Amino acid sequence: MSERILCVNANAAIDKTVVVKNYRLDEIHHPERVLALPGGKGCNVARAFKCLGGTPVVAGWVGGFAGQFIEAGLQREGIETRFVQTPFESRECIAVLDPDHHTLTEIYERGDAVPSAQVNAFRDLLRAMLPEFSAMTLSGSLPPGVPRDFYGDLIDLAHAANVPVILDTSGKALQFSIAHQPAFVKPNRNELQELLGRKLKTRAEFTNAVRELAARYETGVVLSLGAEGALAVDHKKVYHARPPHIEVKSAVGSGDSMVAGLAYALTRGRAFEEIVRYGVAAGAANALTIGAGIFTRADFERVLRAVQVNALVT
Repeated sequence: MSERILCVNANAAIDKTVVVKNYRLDEIHHPERVLALPGGKGCNVARAFKCLGGTPVVAGWVGGFAGQFIEAGLQREGIETRFVQTPFESRECIAVLDPDHHTLTEIYERGDAVPSAQVNAFRDLLRAMLPEFSAMTLSGSLPPGVPRDFYGDLIDLAHAANVPVILDTSGKALQFSIAHQPAFVKPNRNELQELLGRKLKTRAEFTNAVRELAARYETGVVLSLGAEGALAVDHKKVYHARPPHIEVKSAVGSGDSMVAGLAYALTRGRAFEEIVRYGVAAGAANALTIGAGIFTRADFERVLRAVQVNALVT
């Protein structure tokens, strides 16, 4: 069962990336390219995990014609799905990418509330299938109608099945789930500051905050720093993993690809330092291509060889 993970995609969507040169407000534009993919952060994680050579399964809620597009699209990509159906249309999210000005404008539909019956059905489904997997990822926001401590419930189920969890969410969902001790949590700078309730400015402040978070919740922490890589702590040492300089085409999905890299190394039994290296390399490889969670294994291997991981003295 190694290298087989369950990617929980709670807030499924059709992710549409529209490439528009010289994008300006209040004008008509004709896009250079439009790419529509099954979306939600869990889908992106699964796609990236498959690029690495692993076997992902995506689970969550979908509904309507949009839900059919999401499920069928994943299956065409060779990604297995186990969705609970809802009585409403899944949402659509639009990202307008301007390569001339290096801007990204994102518009996310909120989506309809998931009825309690479907919430309970998914919890039961996950409990039954968790023993099949060697890791689980929990990614993105929770849809309306889903309790804010729902990820915490899923982490508890994973503990019972001896399945490690990588958590990548924000706001109340992060606040109410991190105490359940996932194996790893992957916040970005804003999510970390919101969780701790204070502003952080210097690298030393972020480093101390990562150590504080790991100690308080007894979890591995990987703080995403975008192009600067990641700060990570495993209860003992703090590491800075830095990718090589690359020509970025689109950073959409790089955080999700980082989660996939972490999960891939975790399922292969790598040491903490190597787990972080894999995560940073996958995130950087994703930025070489337009499309969330899409990269070549050759690009990943090339970037992986160039990622520098250094232990910090604190």
